[in-house]
Amino acid sequence: MSVTIKDVSKDAGVSIKTVSRVINNEPNVAHTTKSKVLISIEKLGFKPNKSAQTLRLKRSYLAGRVLLIDIGGTNIRSAQADVGSNDLKNVNKQKIDSLDSFDEILLNFLDADSSIKHIVFSIAGPKFNNSISMTNRKFTIDKEKILKKFSIDSCHILNDWESIGHSFSLFTIDEMKIVNPGKSFNDSALIIGPGTGLGAAQVIGDDIVLPTEIGNSSFRIPSLLSELGILNDSSFNVVEDLISGRGLSKIYSYFTNAKMTSEQIVATYNQDQFSQKSINVFLIAFSQILSELSLIYMPGKGIYIMGSLMRNLHKFLDTEIFMNNFLINRKSMHADILAQIPIALIENEMTCLHGSLNFINKLNQNVN
Repeated sequence: MSVTIKDVSKDAGVSIKTVSRVINNEPNVAHTTKSKVLISIEKLGFKPNKSAQTLRLKRSYLAGRVLLIDIGGTNIRSAQADVGSNDLKNVNKQKIDSLDSFDEILLNFLDADSSIKHIVFSIAGPKFNNSISMTNRKFTIDKEKILKKFSIDSCHILNDWESIGHSFSLFTIDEMKIVNPGKSFNDSALIIGPGTGLGAAQVIGDDIVLPTEIGNSSFRIPSLLSELGILNDSSFNVVEDLISGRGLSKIYSYFTNAKMTSEQIVATYNQDQFSQKSINVFLIAFSQILSELSLIYMPGKGIYIMGSLMRNLHKFLDTEIFMNNFLINRKSMHADILAQIPIALIENEMTCLHGSLNFINKLNQNVN
C-alpha cells in the first residue's frame, strides 16, 4: 500500500495542509516544521508528484532569496541576496573553531528568513559527486543530505576556487593592480591565491570554471628549493608548503629558527632583515611557480591574483624583478609568449560570496 500525505501528516504531528505547504514550498512555514515534515517524508518513503515538483523548481528560480555561505580554513562568511540581483545583504564574517554544530548554524540562518529558497556553499576542499570534504577541517558537506534535512528548492556546492572563478567576470580594470599589462591572446584565464593553502582555478570564457588542487602537487619543489637556498628541509613537500601564508612562515623559520605568522612577517618588513629576506624569497618562488603554471594552462586572458596575503605583499613587489623571475631560464619563444600574459592583483574582498551569487544568477538565466 502506497504512503499518502495523511501518513506523513500523522508521523510528523502536523496537519495535512502543513505537509502540502511544505511539499509545495509555500512561504511562512517555520524551518523547524519543514525539517520535521521532510524527515517524515524520507522515513516513510513518500513520493510527491514529480511533474509538479519539476514545475515548482523551475518556477522557484524566477524569485526568492539565496543564502550564500563560504567556509574557509579559519572563517565562515555568509550573505543573502535576491536571485537576479548583484547586491549582497546581511554580510557576516565569523571565526569558527568547530563545525560540529553546523546544522544548527544553518537552521538559524533559515529560520531568520523564511524567504530563502536556495543555498550556495563555497568550501575549501576538492569536490567529488556533489560532496566536499574540507582540506583543513574534519568536515564533509553533501548536497543530497542538505536537501533532505532542510526545506529549500535548490542546493549548490562549489569548491571555493570554483566560486572565485565565477566572480572573475564581475571585476573591472579599476579594481586591479597591474603587474604586467601584457596582451590577451586567448579566452583562458588563471585565478590564483596563496592563503591558508594555495588555491587556483582555470576560467574559460565567462561560464566554464575548472578548480584545481595545484597547491597539493609537488612539481618543481625540489629544484626550486635548491635555487632559493633552502636545503635539507623536509617540511616543504607540496607547492602550498611554500606558496601560502604558512609557507611564508616556514621560510622565515628556516632562516631564523623562530616562529612568526605571515601577518607578523609583513608588519616587521622594515624592521627585521629576515622578514624582508623571507618575503623576497617568497615572491621569487611565487613568480617562478606562476611561470610553470602558465606553460601548463596557457592563460592568454591573464593571471589574476587574489587574497589578503597578496594584497598585503603587493607593496613589496617590484614588478621588474617579478617579471624577470617569471621569464627566467625560458627559451626565447616561450619567454615571448609568457611576456604577453597579463598579470594583475584583484583588490576585492568577499570574492567567494560574489562568485556564488554570480553562479546562481547565471544558472537562473539558463533555466529561464
